[in-house]
Amino acid sequence: MKTFYFRVFDYIYRKRLELFQSLFYDLYRSFDGKHEEFLKTWFESYMIKKLFKYFPIEDVITYYPQFALRKRSLVASYVKTYWRFCQKPNLYPAKIRESMEFFGLNSLNEQELKRAYRKLVKLNHPDKAEDKRVAHKKMLLINYHYQVLIGYIRRFNNA
Repeated sequence: MKTFYFRVFDYIYRKRLELFQSLFYDLYRSFDGKHEEFLKTWFESYMIKKLFKYFPIEDVITYYPQFALRKRSLVASYVKTYWRFCQKPNLYPAKIRESMEFFGLNSLNEQELKRAYRKLVKLNHPDKAEDKRVAHKKMLLINYHYQVLIGYIRRFNNA
């Protein structure tokens, strides 16, 4: 039974991490870079609410703390790494360049970025694609690169 619960917990965690990856700059701004508060609110509270909704409370209380103990440091380091980029994006020029190449941009301005983003979203949206799983992964990648560039642009404009 423990293995089953751990697999379900891991699946929910991975989905939450994918969502984090595609929204990391906006989340950084909304939580003001406070990663402990973010982990408690956005990951752990969400997980507990989801689990209580679908599983017996006794089982969640029994198995989730063991799972969370194993995953917390991994997720914390993941969040810190992404948010370190948000704090000083100019220390990571390769990520900026890679994201610009992904969108096919020669210069970096918000209007061109939004235009390229919308174009890719229209082409790869899961509702329009035949293979929804591939389209979903492509959308995560599109959102990741968009977050990298929009975060850089906004930080540069506010500096």
